[in-house]
Amino acid sequence: MTDDNAYQHFDATTLDYERAYRTSSLVEGVVLERMPWDIGGPQPVLVELERAGRVFGDVLDIGSGVGDNAIHLAQCGYRVTGLDVAPTAVEKARARAAEKGADVTFAVGNATRLDGYDDQFDTVTSSLVFHCFGPPQRRAYADAVARVLRPGGRLLQWCSRGAAAGPEPITEETIRDAFSGPGWTVTTLRAQHLTTTVLDEPLRKDYEGGQLDTDDSGATLLPIWLLEATRD
Repeated sequence: MTDDNAYQHFDATTLDYERAYRTSSLVEGVVLERMPWDIGGPQPVLVELERAGRVFGDVLDIGSGVGDNAIHLAQCGYRVTGLDVAPTAVEKARARAAEKGADVTFAVGNATRLDGYDDQFDTVTSSLVFHCFGPPQRRAYADAVARVLRPGGRLLQWCSRGAAAGPEPITEETIRDAFSGPGWTVTTLRAQHLTTTVLDEPLRKDYEGGQLDTDDSGATLLPIWLLEATRD
């Protein structure tokens, strides 16, 4: 595999995230200084949502990674639990929270199950998780999130848009279908971009070979869908 087409072989639905965190590699032959979503602080999209009053009550952060989003919310005064499928990510998140004096509970968890958390949260944030699932898992994930939210609770989810994370494009219909079951009302669903790390030009490609944009600092902008949905 050459660098010219490395990320055209990236498929989030088959990635071993524990191995990725341990080896700092998402695709064979490409070692990264850190995961692309680890920008050293909370995602601007989350900061904006919190400032706009879209976060409330007790918060579950799914796909917490190295912890920056959960840490930011804890520093804003929320009681926060962060879950990630990768034990190495959870270890890193705990260490980062300790360094910053943030009170966050981090644990390993499966986003399609979320066992032991029924009716415990008012807000769920979900960062780059939905596109990791194939069709059979998406509804299980939506059902699991509905179980952990209290009535009237809110899901704030951002995931890959189009072919940025694998061979099956994530469309508006993909998301609406997953959240079409009883218990959900989709409030907003809009296209945005997510800030990631600076990647060399040959690596800034989606699965179909399309070039990803950058911001003024050179950071790669990942096309995302931003979903807000309410548990009925």
